[in-house]
Amino acid sequence: MTSDDGPRAPRRAGRPRADARPVVGDPTDEILAATGRLIGELGIGGTAMSRIAAEVGLKQSSLYYYFRRKEEIVAALVARANVVPLELVRTIVAQGGSAPAQLYRFVRADVIALCALPFDINEVHRIAARDTEGFASYWKERAVLERRLAGILRSGVRAGDLRTVDPRLTALTILANDEGVQNWFRLGSRWSSRAVGVQLADLVVSGLLPPGSDLASVAAEADRLDPEFR
Repeated sequence: MTSDDGPRAPRRAGRPRADARPVVGDPTDEILAATGRLIGELGIGGTAMSRIAAEVGLKQSSLYYYFRRKEEIVAALVARANVVPLELVRTIVAQGGSAPAQLYRFVRADVIALCALPFDINEVHRIAARDTEGFASYWKERAVLERRLAGILRSGVRAGDLRTVDPRLTALTILANDEGVQNWFRLGSRWSSRAVGVQLADLVVSGLLPPGSDLASVAAEADRLDPEFR
C-alpha cells in the first residue's frame, strides 16, 4: 500500500493485545490468516475490522496501527495470492516444453490454487476495481501475469502448435475461466480441485489445438513435467 509519503512498510511491533499480552514481532501474518478465514465465512462485506481484531486478540485501535482500513488487509492478502500464479507461469516457461503443454500445466495448477483460496477472488476484483489506487500493486502484478500467459500463447501460435488467436484476449479469457471455476467450486463440489483443474485444462487446450493435434499427447507431456501428476 502507499501513502502520500510513498510506500508504507508494515509496522513491526508496539501495540498490546486485548488480553494485555504484548505483540511480539510483526503480527501481519496472523492478521492476514484470520482475515482470510473470516472472508471465507462471511464475505468481504461481512468482515468488519472489529471482527478481525477479535479474531487475533487485538484491540481494534491496535489493529488500525498495522492496517488503517479493511481494504489494506484485503490488498495485502491478495498480493500474496498473486505470488502463486506469477511464480507458476515463470517456472513453467523456464522448464520448457511445448506451448500447449505449458498452457495445460498453467490452467490445471492455477485452478487448483484458486480453489484453495479462503476468499472469493471475484469479490476481490470488484473491490479492487473501485479502488485502483489502493490496489495498484495488485493490478500491476495482474498485468504481468496476463503478459506472461499471452507470451505462451503467442509462441504456440508462431510455432503452429496452437490455432491463430489474439494472445492477450485469449489470456484474459483463460484467467476468467479459472476464476469462474473457483466461484462455483466454493459453493460446494463433489469433484476435487484436481479433477476440476484437469477438466478445465482439457477443455481450454483442446479448443486451442489446430486440427489433427492430439490432446492426450499434450496431457502426457504436461504430466511428465509435473511430478505430482505422473
